[in-house]
Amino acid sequence: MRKNKISIWLMGLLLLNLAFIFTGPPIRAAEKTEIHINAMFDLTAPYSGVHKLLAQGYKNMCEWMNDQEIVPGANIVLDILDHGAEVCRAVVGFQMGANSKPRAVISTGGLTSHIEISLKRIAQRLKIPIYGVSSSRPSVVPPAWNFSNQGSHEGQLAACGAWAKANWKPDSSDPWIRKNYENRNPRLGLMGWEAALGRAPDQKETRDYLEKIGVDFVGSEYIPLSPSDTTAPLLRLVNQKNADFLYFSMAPSSVGVILKDAARLGIRGDFQDFSFWASSILQLKHYVGDLANRSMMVTAYKASPNEWEIPYFADLYRKSNEPDFVAIYYSGGASLLGTKVEAIRRAALKVGVDKIDGQAVYNALINMKNYKPPLYHSTISFSETNRIGPSSAVMYQIQEGKLVIVSRDIYIPDLLPGGKDVVK
Repeated sequence: MRKNKISIWLMGLLLLNLAFIFTGPPIRAAEKTEIHINAMFDLTAPYSGVHKLLAQGYKNMCEWMNDQEIVPGANIVLDILDHGAEVCRAVVGFQMGANSKPRAVISTGGLTSHIEISLKRIAQRLKIPIYGVSSSRPSVVPPAWNFSNQGSHEGQLAACGAWAKANWKPDSSDPWIRKNYENRNPRLGLMGWEAALGRAPDQKETRDYLEKIGVDFVGSEYIPLSPSDTTAPLLRLVNQKNADFLYFSMAPSSVGVILKDAARLGIRGDFQDFSFWASSILQLKHYVGDLANRSMMVTAYKASPNEWEIPYFADLYRKSNEPDFVAIYYSGGASLLGTKVEAIRRAALKVGVDKIDGQAVYNALINMKNYKPPLYHSTISFSETNRIGPSSAVMYQIQEGKLVIVSRDIYIPDLLPGGKDVVK
């Protein structure tokens, strides 16, 4: 009996060893290659209210894309840094990304015009592309390693002028235009911050284009970043120069001051207003209520969670209890991260996931054509000479307190030096 037990035990051991020989040791999941993004935001200074939502959009989209294995064999890592809107801190943060191991392969660039402009030469020298939001001329001309997720400022102003011209008719679908129409060219003025962002739209190329399409540009006025009284510049544009339309190149808080001043002066009904790509008119409505009725904005960011094509993000955003009027900043961050990861994915296909570096991602960006970022209306295309991604947008408007899209696929003219829409 004892011999039978020993025999059975030996037979079992032999079978176990044979199984091990034929099947091999347990297979461990292949370790993923970490791909780092230098993710700099202003989390403590003037831009922090917007940037915290941008950063949340980045983080949620990064987690989702990793879960979906958008870049097979890779784990995308966000190295989040706070630059506090200070150039010196951003420079240090960018160099940290360059010196870390693994090295960052792409950067946010800080997501403010003054910082992205300041980092332009450093990014080119260190060969880490910046995919950010600055479409100010110094960021993208001459073309270097800075890429923009937003239309050029010149193009945005021109697109609003073109919309005004196309709709300036006695039977316009816009009630304000029908009421105020006269048989002449529409008149357009600019009010901007006394900063790179505010001054960027008013260029010779913009004025020449507006003149060509039959829009009378009446001039520009500039105000501080934190205005208290905008009476004088407002009266110059609306009362003295008779602007029908005003284009605001500033944040919603400053636009709110202007609209309140206009109401106090009794001229809110004398003009129609546009806001630029990243200035939420829903946030403007939150600040000024019914004074925001008729306000418009040209953008490609999907402003409302109701529009987001991936329900996961709408659900996540609503669970965060953040208000809808700032959702555009969350979708902006998600779309920015989505395009970065797409460039990384394309680089991986070209050189292998373990060999991705800044040069490979730069090469992927300049060859990107018609990519549709998540939570974004338009497509992104770059080239050896073009650093502005979108060439189209939608036009939102506040109507009776609600956000509606009044025009889709609005063309954003290419008015940077050498651009195809520059008037010869």
